[in-house]
Amino acid sequence: MPDRAARYTASGLRTSLLSVPGAVGAEAVGLRPIGEVMGCVVEHAGVDDPASCLRRGYATALDRLRAEARALGADGVLGIRCTVTHASRAIREFVVLGTAVRATGGKRAGPVFTTSLSGPDVAKLLPAGWVPVTLAIGLDGGTVYDLAMPDRPAQEIAAPTELVTRVRAAARAEFLEAVRVSGADGGLVSATTLSAWPLGRTGAAAVAGVFGTAIARCGTGPAPRDALAVLPLDRRG
Repeated sequence: MPDRAARYTASGLRTSLLSVPGAVGAEAVGLRPIGEVMGCVVEHAGVDDPASCLRRGYATALDRLRAEARALGADGVLGIRCTVTHASRAIREFVVLGTAVRATGGKRAGPVFTTSLSGPDVAKLLPAGWVPVTLAIGLDGGTVYDLAMPDRPAQEIAAPTELVTRVRAAARAEFLEAVRVSGADGGLVSATTLSAWPLGRTGAAAVAGVFGTAIARCGTGPAPRDALAVLPLDRRG
């Protein structure tokens, strides 16, 4: 990936995935777009459960995106989007794309920050006294079997309902743990996902995801309310 960034730098081209309002919003708070960055990996799912495969794929792709951003001399990456393409039942391609930005007021201390937030959202976040730290992801999956499932077609089936409830809660807990481990003070949830499918006539499987950005306080402004809900972390606990 750094080789791709080196070729990109040598060409002198400067591309961006941000919209016009996004680029303007980033520039307004001193973050100049300097190039598109990407991380990708193609994996064989093997015998892993789906959540484990997703964790590994996203983590590898994000590491490669950060490597490209560092090679460009970026301070952070905005507007990250994560996609998974199923090339076959067993092969998955993970791609993360974003726009690298550089602080116009001098080199920002610390590692490259990553966020799914857009330029306008970051422009709201910084004056409010918060900074993005890292993209945070929580995932969980599971299966359940109920031999009586085919006999109850016209009513709620408790086992799949409990499965979906459980994996959603576990994904949210993993997201909060990712925020906590990053050293941030809270998290902004940008998307939640749920995939569920039958396993024959008596089983069901489900995978849930929570995607967002860990944020840290850098001032005394109020928590941002116009963008997305903040999930605070109580450090005293």
